[in-house]
Amino acid sequence: MKKTSIALAFTAAATLGLSQGAMADRNDYQEALDQAAFSDMIGHAAGAGVTSFRELQIDEERGTLEFEVEGWNAEGQAYELTLNGESGEVIRESSNDTQVAPWGLDQEQLNSLLDRASGDGFDRFEDIDLDEDGTVEISGFDSDQREMERSYGIAEFNAG
Repeated sequence: MKKTSIALAFTAAATLGLSQGAMADRNDYQEALDQAAFSDMIGHAAGAGVTSFRELQIDEERGTLEFEVEGWNAEGQAYELTLNGESGEVIRESSNDTQVAPWGLDQEQLNSLLDRASGDGFDRFEDIDLDEDGTVEISGFDSDQREMERSYGIAEFNAG
């Protein structure tokens, strides 16, 4: 009888451990933004001068939620921007000339991407990364707080 109880306790502990491993850390889920908030941050970044987006990420730095963006401005300069993840206020920004022609997605294309990802089960978003090979990778969570990652082709969202 004692062996059965120990075996059941071990099985329950192992099962609980596996299910918790599939779940997101509660703070990670809470820090990720829903579609409307992520879209608002994209709008704030566009308003601050980003015209072509390459990487977007929500992150907590020193107790503050930050929205970090890499891309290009209208002058074709490489542009990095950090916004307050709640207010959208610019915290840091920098730009520099680059030999690389701007590429990526604009605000409208990113919102189309968010719509598509939401339809594919994303409830909250934490990262969008566009690669030069034509891949768009999204990280976030579903409504059950499970981590999700999905790749799309950049061509699906490029106009023309």
